[in-house]
Amino acid sequence: MPIPMGVSGTTGDIHRPFTEDDLLHISSPDSAAAQARGNRGNVLGFDSSVDSPLDLGQTGWGVLFASDADPAIQEALQPLLDWRKQQVNKDGNGDDLFHIFSGPDGVKPNQTAGSWAANKGVSLSAPVSPDKGVPYYMLIVGSPERISFEFQQQLDLQWAVGRLYFDRVEDYNSYARKIVDYEKGLAPPQSKNAVLWMPRNPLDLSTPILAGTIGPDFLGQGNAKPLGQRQKYQVTGFVGDGQATKAKLTDIFRGNVAGAAAAPSVLFTGSHGAEWPATDPTVQHQRQGALVTQSWVKGRPLQPNDYFAAGDIPDDAQVHGLMYFMFACFGGGCPDKDSYFLAQDGTRLPLSPAPFVASLPQALLSRGALAVIAHVDRAFSYAFQDVMGTPQTQLIRTPIENVMKGQPVGLAADPLSLQWGSLAAILGQAQGGNLPGMRQPPSPVIANLLVARDDARNYVVLGDPFARLNMDAMK
Repeated sequence: MPIPMGVSGTTGDIHRPFTEDDLLHISSPDSAAAQARGNRGNVLGFDSSVDSPLDLGQTGWGVLFASDADPAIQEALQPLLDWRKQQVNKDGNGDDLFHIFSGPDGVKPNQTAGSWAANKGVSLSAPVSPDKGVPYYMLIVGSPERISFEFQQQLDLQWAVGRLYFDRVEDYNSYARKIVDYEKGLAPPQSKNAVLWMPRNPLDLSTPILAGTIGPDFLGQGNAKPLGQRQKYQVTGFVGDGQATKAKLTDIFRGNVAGAAAAPSVLFTGSHGAEWPATDPTVQHQRQGALVTQSWVKGRPLQPNDYFAAGDIPDDAQVHGLMYFMFACFGGGCPDKDSYFLAQDGTRLPLSPAPFVASLPQALLSRGALAVIAHVDRAFSYAFQDVMGTPQTQLIRTPIENVMKGQPVGLAADPLSLQWGSLAAILGQAQGGNLPGMRQPPSPVIANLLVARDDARNYVVLGDPFARLNMDAMK
């Protein structure tokens, strides 16, 4: 049975294991768009009109607001909008490939991605043709309460999609100005240093497997090549006892990494994410998805030193230009209802009063981090091992190394969408593609495929999908 990660902040316990009864309701067929992406194989989401996905003059760039969005948010983002428009039009393309979807062109309440795309004359199951009016790089701006996570995930099957949502309008302006400054070479220098931070918590099953699988592979131990070797990255690991502490993560965010010429440009953290009850929405919003540190002991309520939340980012943090892959339950956000566990009456258990973007990535983005790849809902081990338990670190490794090559983060994260599509196609065959009289796969196989599919779907990009590392400016 799949093992959910995550730690209850109030009890210090991990979530109970799945039973077959829990998995009976996770049987909904996937979207046709997801299966179509999987059946196409390892093909990027754009059509033959795009020769280079690094050229906005070919791919275009767009921003998508809710139809009733506060105009002050668009005004706050204007430095970024003006910069992207200039990049799109640098070769005299006019405004054909730069689009602001707002007001009547924005997302209406409860509108699905399929409905919005159809209204624009494009399809969720076909490669993107930017000339048809919806650019390849799309930045969603708004709360998941207004533009759902599902909308983002469905659009991301073909488009390169990111999301920005802040609780304060001024944070939109801070992000916009910092990303433009970074791309113009006006930010502090960074180093070609990638940092790993992963606890191995005692009496725990998940984190030793995670650290024991990811750590040696990324650090180049055994037969593995170090992460980013071709790009001449230095990889620094803080794994396990005495290493994956709150103090060490604080130092990492300060840019204090021994041997690095400047602040690191890439960070990967792999840990439990803290889960807090909806009975105190303020605390939940501040701490849901907080990174559980090495000092946590199973069965003890989380103490301040046992987790790292948005409020723990130091005032002197050096994260301007950081690319961050966060493996943790609820690290990117939290839905309003549990996707996997039901109440005794068969209804979905409530997780929060409304879906929300997690505070830790919000705080990092407002301070100049370029983007965060993170997980919405509970996370499982399928990002680093397949449904049979075989180590498969490339699903996490590939997006990180794509970022290290200078790819835009929305493009770099595309293997996660491909994984969703591939699992949806495999699951569809396993559930309904057998010839008459053929034996159905045993329930554990279906159960693992169902959860693995949803796990891959729930990775999202927070930040501008065209954000990319400035390789030429690194030390």
